[in-house]
Amino acid sequence: MMRGPLIQTEARTILNRGISECKKEIALRMLKVGKLTVEEIAEYSALSVAEVEQLANPQRI
Repeated sequence: MMRGPLIQTEARTILNRGISECKKEIALRMLKVGKLTVEEIAEYSALSVAEVEQLANPQRI
């Protein structure tokens, strides 16, 4: 059974994962529109420039 701090840690992990996914979805929408620079998208979405560039140029297998 989970108790106190362990539950809080797991909840925080889940919350952070959700926030990260939301930021990426927002950045992808901005990239799709094509009116903003990578730097602007990074600033508005709170992602790094490298993360936005990765979203803009996904590697295909």
